[in-house]
Amino acid sequence: MSISNLGDFAHAWEAIREDYDTLSSDEYDRSVLDCAARLAADPAGRTAYAWTLGLVLMAPYLGYAIDDTGKPEAVAALQATDSALHDRPCTHDEHPYRVHEEEFDLDLAEQLLGLWDPTAPWEEDHCREAWLCPRNIAGFARIALDIIEPGTTRDVPPRLPVGTEETITRLSAVLHGYPRAGTDLEWELTAPALDLAAATSQDRPGRLLTVHAVAAYAASDMCEAPSVLEELINALEKALPHYADATCGHTRHAEPPRWAPDLAELGIQLSSAGGRARYERSRRQDEDPPLENLLCPVTLAQIAQDSLKSLRSRHSQLIADPNADAENAAGAFDDHRHRDTDGTVVT
Repeated sequence: MSISNLGDFAHAWEAIREDYDTLSSDEYDRSVLDCAARLAADPAGRTAYAWTLGLVLMAPYLGYAIDDTGKPEAVAALQATDSALHDRPCTHDEHPYRVHEEEFDLDLAEQLLGLWDPTAPWEEDHCREAWLCPRNIAGFARIALDIIEPGTTRDVPPRLPVGTEETITRLSAVLHGYPRAGTDLEWELTAPALDLAAATSQDRPGRLLTVHAVAAYAASDMCEAPSVLEELINALEKALPHYADATCGHTRHAEPPRWAPDLAELGIQLSSAGGRARYERSRRQDEDPPLENLLCPVTLAQIAQDSLKSLRSRHSQLIADPNADAENAAGAFDDHRHRDTDGTVVT
């Protein structure tokens, strides 16, 4: 199948990657369906590399979307490509997909054009032949699948779920005391509580660390909305029974970061299987504790109790203050949004 207009495709796919958080777009859906159909028509063919990398570029849009338009078709095409190519013989010692983490997606459209035009400059770490190797194309198909449906594939660099970096950035700005323009402060402070209340057993420790970081902010004079404190308190009260019988054999416990933005970032990272795998993959043996120590249930129980104590104290103070009425609470965030804080988590 001819791809004489691959340049146009690549630019369109890159635009979708950049605008991944558009919840629904007929134009984007058509691009996904067209690309998936071309790949499904010949999943092991000469041009499979182009449609596979195209779906990698558009995968964040599919992973973020609130509906399934285009998702089943893309998943089926990618699975067919992986099945057809992943056992093909090759002579390469390394393949680019094995080191392709999310920051490298920024260059993928340009790399795709370099693969399409063999006369174009090529300054990549891996040769074109390694990029076009069937096993590498199968690897990129699995990367796209992992973006669309996290945790459903194997043998690819671990990634954070789509949108996680943006979540970290927004919350970090709040905890630094300088929220981004247009930020819904009450939502940013209560969303971690909702996530903790709904967390699975695997994700709960990371969610708890994030709430601990937010609690340091909410229990200070930066927050004057009792409803925010109540959401955080309720989530912690729901989480604490899971650690009621916590025991461990550690002689020493690792201390999580004491700077609230850093603690929140770590907590969000550890709230997904991909994030936990990334932590272990990048962990410095002599400096960073293993997860089983960092997320020790005894430590987590103490963290929950400490957060509850500070939040309850602040809540009682606000309720006892006759000026802490509904109008005051609603406007409190605007009064404090540019006030600095040291951001240290109080325990």
